[in-house]
Amino acid sequence: MDSTDLAADGWEPILAAALLGAERAPPGGPGPLGDLVTEADPGSALLARLALHGIHHLAGLDLAADAMEPVAVREPAGPECPPAAANRLYALLTGGYATRERLREWFDLAAAAGMRPPAWLHQALLRHTQHLPETVGAVAGAELDWLARACGEDPAAAPAASDWTEGTLAGRRAAFADLRARDPEGARMALEAVFRKEKADIREALVGTLWTGLSEADAPFLEACLDDRAGGVREAAQRLLPRLPRSLYASRMAVRATTALVIESKSRLLRSATHELVVTLPEESPALARDGVEPHAWEQRGGGVRAGLLRDILARAPLHAFAGHPPRLWIELALRSEWAEPIVQGLFSAVAREGDPAWARDIADLLAEAYEGKVSGLRRTNELLGRWVQALDLLPEPEWEARVTELIRARKIEAVLAILAKGPDSFSERFSAALIDWLAFVIRGSDDLRRDLAKPYVIGRLGERLWPGEDIAATAAALAARLPEEEGGDRLRQQVMSLAETLELRVAIRREFQP
Repeated sequence: MDSTDLAADGWEPILAAALLGAERAPPGGPGPLGDLVTEADPGSALLARLALHGIHHLAGLDLAADAMEPVAVREPAGPECPPAAANRLYALLTGGYATRERLREWFDLAAAAGMRPPAWLHQALLRHTQHLPETVGAVAGAELDWLARACGEDPAAAPAASDWTEGTLAGRRAAFADLRARDPEGARMALEAVFRKEKADIREALVGTLWTGLSEADAPFLEACLDDRAGGVREAAQRLLPRLPRSLYASRMAVRATTALVIESKSRLLRSATHELVVTLPEESPALARDGVEPHAWEQRGGGVRAGLLRDILARAPLHAFAGHPPRLWIELALRSEWAEPIVQGLFSAVAREGDPAWARDIADLLAEAYEGKVSGLRRTNELLGRWVQALDLLPEPEWEARVTELIRARKIEAVLAILAKGPDSFSERFSAALIDWLAFVIRGSDDLRRDLAKPYVIGRLGERLWPGEDIAATAAALAARLPEEEGGDRLRQQVMSLAETLELRVAIRREFQP
């Protein structure tokens, strides 16, 4: 800023006036700053003028040449949310780590309603960018970018698809993921053309991004990655190839699985055939290690190294490798085997990976019958209950809810208590109503039932999973109020109170979005 600018902004004249003294200083001239000085006393007026012109002068230092140019007009992205919802968002932004789930819920509701936060919240949102959910982009992304530009910042924008070959690792990965989402085949071909020239960390990151749009067409490239000199690249390929059931990788795993597990059937005159599962534990080898199946020292506790290899082979094998027999027969024979643990866990992993509903239903049916004592040779144990819980977790969410609802109606308390440790992250309104009524039933039961209910995995996450309806929240609050303050019952009472508070907060957030 040169001397002319200093004189123009009024700082140099008022500084000279201060050197002359209050009595000899000329009066303040007209203008927006001079009009603000209303003190009658000369000394007070001079001090006021010094303060005003000093702030005005300092505000202009170190500004770029275009600092005073007007910014583009801000275009609202939609109607503002109600004041109560805005106040809630401010409270969530300043509430700490525990409010992240509620922030995600708030922005989901705002996106569904087509509403946005008011302008007075934008600065607070910018300060908490790292803690905001992805949905903030759809709700207030354009306005936050506008504010960042108005403040002289360059908002982080997703790089163009053509920029994936340059920049930081995170930027290249994001740009390549964008290209992959739009053109899976073209993205992979572009990657293949430059792949060998890239550094190991870049190769690993970009191979992992092939998860988006993954198809059998990617198998040859991923197969070649199994021989990459970088371990991270090999591991990335080993994670993706099991999801391609028609690949060479899947064929190798299918051969290994059907070699390790063979069902031998024997027919008897006038009697049904009997079946036996013959297990041949695999040996470790360089070929297995290349496909990501390697021994671990801690496997000594779970049946040994070779049992661990068997589990990992089955977990990576395609389910069509076992098409020669019904899923139920494979699991029933596995449960009777001395190698039940690695076989069952491996098959469960394969079913979870492929999401096959027929396998999931057959396994859940069998284990339900076994736990009821209806399958010969299988005893009702906690271990069997745990496997049943795992099997139910393989089902689609509506089927999981339907089966647990049947258990609730049948008063199968022990089973429901165990099953609630897993299952969907959120429940439907109908299932939530049935579950909250069941909680009331159990709380009215014996001391032993209340102690079982107080185990952390039962109620701990229900506040996040139950449907946030007015009636459900009111029932939870009534349960908390009715629980007696008895010796040994504090833990259950605290958990139910926490459940009720979480539901009430979630209901309030929804209520605040209403007109």
